[in-house]
Amino acid sequence: MIGLVLAAGKGSRLSPDGKDEVCKALVQVGGKPLISYSLDNLIRLGVRTAVVVIGPQHQNIVQTLGNDYRGLTLHYVVQTQPIGLANAMLCAHDLIDDNVVLQLSDEIFLQPCIASTLLKAFEEKDFLVGYTLDSEEKIRQNYSLKVDENGELLHCTEKPTQVDDDRKGTGFCIFSAACFAMLKTAYDTETNRPADLCDFINLLIGKGMNGTTCLIAEEEININTPDELRYAKQRLEQRGSCQ
Repeated sequence: MIGLVLAAGKGSRLSPDGKDEVCKALVQVGGKPLISYSLDNLIRLGVRTAVVVIGPQHQNIVQTLGNDYRGLTLHYVVQTQPIGLANAMLCAHDLIDDNVVLQLSDEIFLQPCIASTLLKAFEEKDFLVGYTLDSEEKIRQNYSLKVDENGELLHCTEKPTQVDDDRKGTGFCIFSAACFAMLKTAYDTETNRPADLCDFINLLIGKGMNGTTCLIAEEEININTPDELRYAKQRLEQRGSCQ
């Protein structure tokens, strides 16, 4: 498996005026850069190589992390235009020829799922989507999951207006090599479709790929604003560790 970490976001909502670009991946949380939590998750899964997608102004990520993070070999690609998550994934396509573990660089998982449980859930599936249990308000800000009685994923909805249960989709996913290859063949540069993660997942479902879901952690904290950053720091202090 190859890790894919998306770290190209401008992070402007973290700046004091909400306009300036901030390298969110390197913001210190719990004594280490935010992106470290995602890289640590990959190491826990036994991943040895990861591709990090960065923005044009984020060369400081390369300077800070280098090409090796705790034995995890890192490669970098630049997303020149901030035109969506699927496009960011596509930027790394030529460096990936294996199953892919997707991570966002701005998510922290408290009490993450045991690696063996995740890998077992992915067995004989085409892809896996990680979720946490959260409030209706939080799900509306992220995305919802619809599954059948056998646990097979039927649909996901970005920022849903109607929430049917307490499963909140996260940026943690595992895709088979075949699934990831579909991104390149299906992506339309004129319309920028698929645009977001839900678009891509629903595309896979529409093409008959077998997807499942897995409870990924006790809690997920997606850090986009100063309030969310403060909350993450408080939760880590309360627990003493995110793991």
